[in-house]
Amino acid sequence: MKEPSLEQAIRRIRSLHEGDLGVVDVVAFGPAAVPRLRALLFEREPSGLFATRCRVVEALAALGARDVLVDFLATHRDAADPVERLGDDAVVNAAARALARFRDEAVFRLLLELAERRLQPGVVAALASFERKETIPYLIAALAEDECRRLAEAGLERLGPAAHDALAAMASAVVPPDQDSPSRMRQRHSALGLLAKAANQPMLLPAVRDGDTT
Repeated sequence: MKEPSLEQAIRRIRSLHEGDLGVVDVVAFGPAAVPRLRALLFEREPSGLFATRCRVVEALAALGARDVLVDFLATHRDAADPVERLGDDAVVNAAARALARFRDEAVFRLLLELAERRLQPGVVAALASFERKETIPYLIAALAEDECRRLAEAGLERLGPAAHDALAAMASAVVPPDQDSPSRMRQRHSALGLLAKAANQPMLLPAVRDGDTT
């Protein structure tokens, strides 16, 4: 049987039903597939659909195309349209998680820059995987974000005592009532829970302000 061409493999990676098999087909072409995958990754998708580009990220990571993923994350800017932005976010998260496997300093610094711009689950998970003290402020900030909280908690747990002072400062922070919010309450509650877990003690609920929730 005739071997599929690269364009046939690309069509397959776009397929709703055969997309995962398309990843295998494309990776089989080796580095020759990278330029075509790069073009596909950088395509705008106003519909908000993201599955194809997430598969492209998977293929690029499998091919070791670190620089393509770096370029994508370094140059990506949020779309004005909320539907398009929602799809882009899924691709950014996939790219951040994939890029973390390369474990080099330039990748780490890029992830920090992305976290400065906006906390997203994939970025938080990627940063947490480095298990470095520089991530602590970002992970603590991520405790306030519902989509990021569990990932941030796991990262802070792995950092152990190195994170305890910062967690204690957050848990005991006094916030003026007019500046408080449910997300900040959940952030403090999460910090207190991590400290209680580290001390193998039940959470001291009275230490959390009235209205704090998980």
